[in-house]
Amino acid sequence: MAAKRILTALLLLLLGGAGAARAQEIKLGVLPRLSATELTTMFRPLAEYLSRETGQKVTLVIAKDFDTFEKQVRDGELDLAFANPLVYAQLKKERDLAPLGLAAEKKGGTRFRGVIIVRKDSGVVDVAALRGRKLIFVDEDSLGGYIAQALLLKKQGFDVQRDFVRLPFAKKHDNVTMAVFNKAADGGGIREDDLEKMKDKIDLSQIRILAYTDYFPNWPLFATPRLAAGPRDAVRGALLKLRPGDPALEAAKLTAFAPVADKDYDGLREAARIVGAF
Repeated sequence: MAAKRILTALLLLLLGGAGAARAQEIKLGVLPRLSATELTTMFRPLAEYLSRETGQKVTLVIAKDFDTFEKQVRDGELDLAFANPLVYAQLKKERDLAPLGLAAEKKGGTRFRGVIIVRKDSGVVDVAALRGRKLIFVDEDSLGGYIAQALLLKKQGFDVQRDFVRLPFAKKHDNVTMAVFNKAADGGGIREDDLEKMKDKIDLSQIRILAYTDYFPNWPLFATPRLAAGPRDAVRGALLKLRPGDPALEAAKLTAFAPVADKDYDGLREAARIVGAF
């Protein structure tokens, strides 16, 4: 009888542990390129979809800024993260990150680019006319909102540190657009697709795209070392199973997640080295 009771207790303990594992919370962080309200609306449906597909609760985590997001990844506070490829590549040097899906969008597919914007009445007609002007960017780690533009300007013979009046980083793409619209800055660098998102906030007819940057591979959704192999593979499978038009993708303004490997970002790493960002 004593042996039977011990065996029963062990079975209950094992079953309880299995239940706890099934109920484990998976934290999904999103790089805060937009406001917390906008990002929550965009990515909560994806978190709910992954919860259903994996059988584990996936909770959305929106950091207040880029630095906080990066710290969360470094400190092991997140299981999954969705970030621009430069931030991913930088964090990959410090943590054993595993890319699971490459985001695809309606306009650019699995690649994206940045733009330099000005007001139409600014008198700035080409990139050369920006010399000495006030420029504003998103963040030093923003590929679509700084690094891509810095590379473009460097290729055209400019020193980004000396040839412009560089305003403090705006931290959000919409803040950059607003600064240009309000004439607080003469020009600004944002991700191309983020300009259209401002149509309900400002009169976009007053904004002109002055220049386009090179294309780069899109954002990866990646796993951190905190996520075990089983859930990680389940998330990868769930992402690749999504089809265009799925509500989770529509909300996030995506069309799919494509297969991805770390080597896909080697070209980006080289570009970032050229502008001293890697």
